[in-house]
Amino acid sequence: MVSGQKPGHLHKVATPSAPPRAHATSNFPLLFLARSSGRRLLVLCSFLGWCGAMAATGGAPPSFFGFLKHGALVPAKGRGVFLPLLALTAALAGALLLANSLAVQPRAAAVLIDADAISRADPAGAGYRVLVRRLHHDVKRLLIDTAACVVAAVVAGSAIKIATVFAAVSAFSAAEERRATVSGALGIAKGNVWGPVLTIAFGYVLEVVCAAAIVAMAMLMVPLLEYSLLLLFLDAMAVLLASLFLVYLTVVCAVAVVVSAAEPGRRGAGAVSRAWRLMQGKNAQAVLYLVATFALAAAVSPVYTLALRWWPRSAAAGVAAGVAYVLLLGAVEVFSVATVTAYYFECREMKQVEEDMAAGHHYTKLPNDDEANI
Repeated sequence: MVSGQKPGHLHKVATPSAPPRAHATSNFPLLFLARSSGRRLLVLCSFLGWCGAMAATGGAPPSFFGFLKHGALVPAKGRGVFLPLLALTAALAGALLLANSLAVQPRAAAVLIDADAISRADPAGAGYRVLVRRLHHDVKRLLIDTAACVVAAVVAGSAIKIATVFAAVSAFSAAEERRATVSGALGIAKGNVWGPVLTIAFGYVLEVVCAAAIVAMAMLMVPLLEYSLLLLFLDAMAVLLASLFLVYLTVVCAVAVVVSAAEPGRRGAGAVSRAWRLMQGKNAQAVLYLVATFALAAAVSPVYTLALRWWPRSAAAGVAAGVAYVLLLGAVEVFSVATVTAYYFECREMKQVEEDMAAGHHYTKLPNDDEANI
């Protein structure tokens, strides 16, 4: 018993690493040193990280690859919700591929033909002005068709992505079954539709600005080639680092969309800032997410090549391969959204545990039968 205190007096020792309700069964090593000369009690608590906190509170730390597993299992359990979203994604991909094949590529070929004809024509000839007007017309139509495809991809693709995010958030917010339902997704989306919309728009702005900066630095390499090799090397390194940052920024923006859907009130810059903080300490899994999604997209791409090869030989085989390709693209997109949603909830849980550990105190018995609030 400490001098000057009554038996059973509670000694309060603040420790940033102690989780709530952790007693003698806690896995955190506690070292109690009693010094009789000074009649003082020193309590040392070591912080072992998130896994130790999960073990101390009775939970099991998630697997490093666990969010990838949930990204596949959650859509499989909620087939009634995710299959229509997969079909919509596949339909959009098919429409964009058809628009590219039937409108954009022919216009681009016409522009190349016009440019070749102008390069061979005599500027003083009567047909030169006709060729120039034709080139201007084809370039204008090419820009219009390309802009229409880009706007359709951004608007329709963002709408489908937001619906998929709401479905995934409803699944992870449900009970342990983690089964998405239409009513659950509508409940999550009610009154919070503009949050993901503004966050996606803000993410696009950030990515465009970052890409423009990369292009500007890349163009700067041309004059630096004759001015200074050292500056050229530094500029090339800056382009490389900025490109890597852009890739990481895409993941942050994807997590930010989930943040805006799961946490009403956070949107735009607030959602991006929240996602950035949540991802601290989990960057390795962000890299794993990128590798997994890029690998799946690369594995699907040969199917499109088969569709192009089979189309001249057999229209039925080409159409079948094309349908399979867009369905696989839809599956990859649904998996990507479900995976990044699982990643967000895992990061949020870890952050919550860390905050509880930083602010929490608990009572435990000391060797001299006193109690301490730790």
